[in-house]
Parts: sequence; C-alpha cells; structure tokens
Amino acid sequence: MGALCLAALAPSFAARTPLPYGLSPWVDGPMALGLYAMKTNSDALIASTRADHPWSPSLDKSAIPLYDRWAIGFYSPRLSALSSVVAGAELLVPAAVDLADSWNGTASWGAIAVDGILLEETLVLSGALSSYAKSERVHATPLSYDPAVPESERKIPQNASSFFSNHTASAFATAVYSSYTFQARHPDSRLTPWVWGGSLALASTVGSMRVLAGKHFPSDVLAGAAAGALCGYLVPKVHMGIAWRLGIVAPEGTNAVGPSLQHTF
Repeated sequence: MGALCLAALAPSFAARTPLPYGLSPWVDGPMALGLYAMKTNSDALIASTRADHPWSPSLDKSAIPLYDRWAIGFYSPRLSALSSVVAGAELLVPAAVDLADSWNGTASWGAIAVDGILLEETLVLSGALSSYAKSERVHATPLSYDPAVPESERKIPQNASSFFSNHTASAFATAVYSSYTFQARHPDSRLTPWVWGGSLALASTVGSMRVLAGKHFPSDVLAGAAAGALCGYLVPKVHMGIAWRLGIVAPEGTNAVGPSLQHTF
C-alpha cells in the first residue's frame, strides 16, 4: 500500500508542506499493515458469502421492515452506473484543493502525496467495514425481491447482500475527509460552507441513486453514510495529532508558535 511505502518519507513531507496533519512511519506503517489485513480478510469473507448465495426466485418481501420495503420495485442499471461516476467525482474536491494550494504556493507538491495517502487509508477502512457487514448477509439487494427484474440480474452473486452500501460509504468518507481537511487548512475561507455543502450533496446523490437503482435499501445507505463519514473524520483527526507531536502545528486551544497555516482561498 502507498501508506506503507511512503510513511518513511513523513519527516521530509512534514518539513516542506504546511498541512495541519502529518505522517509518521510509527503510525502509518502499522496502520497500513492493519488496513491491508482488514481488506484481505473482509474481501475473503464477502467472497465466501457471495459464493454461497442462496438465491431464490421468491424471496420473502415480508421479511423486510416497512421502512425499507418501499424501495423494492426500483431498478435502473443506468443509475447504478451513474452512481459510480458521481462517487468518483468526489475525488475531484481534494485534488482541486491540493492543486490550487500548490499552484498558489501555499502548500508544497508533497501535500498531494500526503492527502493521497490519508485518503487511501480512509477509503480502505470504509470499504473493509462495508465488506465485513455484507459478509453477514443481513438482506439481499432490493432488486432481488422484484420479479419484474430479469432473473439473470437477480442471480448475480453481488446481490446476495446489500447492507451496507460501499458506494455510499466511500462517497461520504471522501466528502467528510475533503471538507474537514479543507476547513482545517483554510479556517478563514469563505468557501468552507460551499465545500461542505457541495461534497455532502454529491455523497447524498450517490446514496439516492443506489436506492433508485434497486441496489440498496434506505437503511443500507444511511448506515453507509454514517460509517463513511466517521472514517472521513477519524483518519485526518488522528494525523492532526501526529502533526502536533512533530511540531508542524500547535495543538488546538494553545498559543504555541508554529508555522502559519492560516491560508485562505
């Protein structure tokens, strides 16, 4: 993983970039190994779940709670594909911030590498959590209960379990990571509300599309949003603690002198 390979370069990155979060080989090395182990294990568990997919042409709709049951009947391969495109578009937010800061001279090009590593850690964590949940086979996808959907589609192994939505988790992880780090890097920027609002709107659009495509129940999307948002907050938060210990930035609530990070767009 990129974090494992590049964490050793943390001191040089920390010295050249005014990010309010940093890398440490003592934290990111073990974290990368742990995340790799989680990903490998969760991928194996969900593969086993899908291989043992007990598909039935007459799944019992009554087993689905009323708050989810209304989502049965939606089916759109086009929206399913489009949701992946919108989720990928979320990545443009942190990329645009890094490029703008580097172009303006308020951050070194190393900031792009740091953000890339942290975002990778965030997405691997949210993805592994989703795979662990799906391996428990809480319920199949909504389209699996819809006789109007082609049988060949309902039999696809990925439809064996839909709790919780990895697309939504990834979108919200990226949205919260992007917005939280933007606010930390540009605390006085007037664009902060727009970054938060735009990022969360894109993530919410992804979740809505997954429901309307017949790929997920509302509970899948809500759980994915919560898990993804938590990952998007915790990973940079942990690395802000690293930055304090490395002396890159003063801890919150103190008046210690450190490199100025008060950049605005």
